[in-house]
Amino acid sequence: MINCVIIDDDPVYLNLLKHFIDHTAGLSFLDSFSDSIEAVNYIRKNPNAIDLIFLDIEMPELNGFGLLESLANCPPVILITAHNTYAFKAFEHNVIHYLVKPIEYSKFLTAIERRFALANDQNTQNLDYIFIKENGVIVKIMHQEIMFCEALGDFVKLHLKDKAHTISSTMKNLEVKLKRNSQFVRVHRSYIINLAYLKNFDTESCYIAGKIIPIGNTFKAQLHLRLNII
Repeated sequence: MINCVIIDDDPVYLNLLKHFIDHTAGLSFLDSFSDSIEAVNYIRKNPNAIDLIFLDIEMPELNGFGLLESLANCPPVILITAHNTYAFKAFEHNVIHYLVKPIEYSKFLTAIERRFALANDQNTQNLDYIFIKENGVIVKIMHQEIMFCEALGDFVKLHLKDKAHTISSTMKNLEVKLKRNSQFVRVHRSYIINLAYLKNFDTESCYIAGKIIPIGNTFKAQLHLRLNII
């Protein structure tokens, strides 16, 4: 069962989406919010209870994109909007689908299929690779080849054992793609490392292939939890 939360300041769409959820097998309505700040607090308190969020982009105080950027680990999201001009930006935020108002049930079902497919994928696969697009070519990169990832403005550089690839991506998006592999851990807002290549570290830095990589204060506790320190 996929537990759903709706965030929309339009009561018509709150009711419509709840109606769709209630009448769709495999979905369960969890809660709804017309206040995005209240919704953020709820998501932070119940991260493991939520399987899917229907999120309106045009919200007062904190819009949909602001909400996504405020959460380090957000459940899968289907964005809702009255305009189709946000599509590219929406997928930059790694949402699973994008619905334009007025919303028909057939379109709703198409979006939901993306979430069911994601659930099946998570249950049956443990991917050990990613595909990247570089210079118009799709390239397969095995997880074990990646030593660390480095943010470079609007790009991310993947440092492999014998080469490097620079791709157009955010660190947040890459972190989501790599999170199934427990070897990867984010140690800084600009760095994700593969623990298999970590040689040593101190309170401020870690060392991989002769590279000194800073450890951010907010990531130290997470790194220590992932390591078997005697």
